[in-house]
Amino acid sequence: MGLGWGTFFGGIGKLLDKVPIQGRKERWKNEVDNLTKERVKLIEGRCDEKKAAQVVAIDGRLTYLNQLLKNSASD
Repeated sequence: MGLGWGTFFGGIGKLLDKVPIQGRKERWKNEVDNLTKERVKLIEGRCDEKKAAQVVAIDGRLTYLNQLLKNSASD
């Protein structure tokens, strides 16, 4: 008669502990790193209107993410 719900959910909990799940701050930091790398790559090449618009969009997103990280640090 072996498996009950407690055993089942306990097993799921142990599996989830082994899976590397990122917290929201870690995701934000990873996104900042990725956007910064993309921005550097765009700036290195020849400038055109499309790249300039992408750099502006990246700058806006970086500003937003840095604000989130700053606010979460004060929690």
